Amino acid sequence: MKPFKPPIAHATRVILFACVGLQLAGLVMGAGFDQALVLSAGLVPARLTGEVIGLQSAIPAPLTLVTHIFLHGGLLHLAMNMVFLAWVGRHVEWLIGPARFVLLFLLGGVAGGLLQVFMTPGSVIPVVGASGAIAAVFATYALLFAQNGEAPVMVLGLKISGETVRAFRYAALWIGLQLLTAVAFNLPGSGGVAIWAHIGGFIVGLLFGLPWVRNRREQDFQ
Repeated sequence: MKPFKPPIAHATRVILFACVGLQLAGLVMGAGFDQALVLSAGLVPARLTGEVIGLQSAIPAPLTLVTHIFLHGGLLHLAMNMVFLAWVGRHVEWLIGPARFVLLFLLGGVAGGLLQVFMTPGSVIPVVGASGAIAAVFATYALLFAQNGEAPVMVLGLKISGETVRAFRYAALWIGLQLLTAVAFNLPGSGGVAIWAHIGGFIVGLLFGLPWVRNRREQDFQ
């Protein structure tokens, strides 16, 4: 029997087209347009915190928590994110539905952006990319499609469910990988990797996916 392969679902496809379309628009319109788009729609932490005066834009600062998700810092950045989104997105959307999938994607991106702002409040470097949103999708995917369950554990007299244990394991692994990435690529004078956006998105994805894991476990016992 061939393994089940869900098709790329509608919401995943729309997000892919939106990200690719904006990147192609930047290429067609030229470097000046692309730079203006990043500066206007990218997430600049200092704009939200007000730590730096004069960083005005046509797009209100709070709205950039959403708009930055659909912009990318070049074709390689775009390709890596879109391939990963196509891989995990179709599975997650197939299971939770397109409306909840879009909600998960946006919540992950916004939460990741907020954590990035909180950790780097004075930064004037625009943060762009769907990495935080995709991290949320990946976290939910990891919970829903993990092959092996976790046994409950007792901590300080409290029973912690297997799902929560698994969530902490994935969170620790993901955060560790992001910290290593930051050490490797966050060089002085460069934009580097928005590590906190990844971490914030992943935590949202874990929390978002836990109810489905619990429901599936309850059905298994019925």
